[in-house]
Amino acid sequence: MKQSLRVCVIAVALIAGGGLLLGHITRAATTANVTATVTAVNLAISVADGSIAYGSVNLSTATTTANNGETQVVTNDGSTMKLNVKSSDATGGTAWTLGTSIASNVFKHEVSTTTGSTYMTFQATDTYLTASTSIAAGLTQNLDFRFTTPSGTTDFVQKSVTVTVQAATP
Repeated sequence: MKQSLRVCVIAVALIAGGGLLLGHITRAATTANVTATVTAVNLAISVADGSIAYGSVNLSTATTTANNGETQVVTNDGSTMKLNVKSSDATGGTAWTLGTSIASNVFKHEVSTTTGSTYMTFQATDTYLTASTSIAAGLTQNLDFRFTTPSGTTDFVQKSVTVTVQAATP
């Protein structure tokens, strides 16, 4: 008999409380939505004018593109990017090797984003240097180069060097 009385008291308490809990069941949602956004990255650059003529340069001598009309202008034609550059060895006749200092048949090549006031030295033909860490879409970056001829060479024919400019995700 005591147990029946408790059930009645609980039922009376629920009814007396205004019936707020009668027939109302609270449940957690079984699904929820998450809004996600994404923007595709478009890495695209162009270089003007894309050609450097260092000309005839004495052995053990540095020449630069700064302030002589040979500055290269890189335009970001895509999304915000990081700008990397690398240099090849010099081809034509006896090859010259890229080095961090000059020697016989070894040249030094450098890049500047500050109109030649400071330079970064290319370390190896397979290693990119970061010229700029972030260039917004539509903006440009000037690149100047400094080339130091070897201290000696076994031939005196024209050499060709390829500079690769790369747009990368910042």
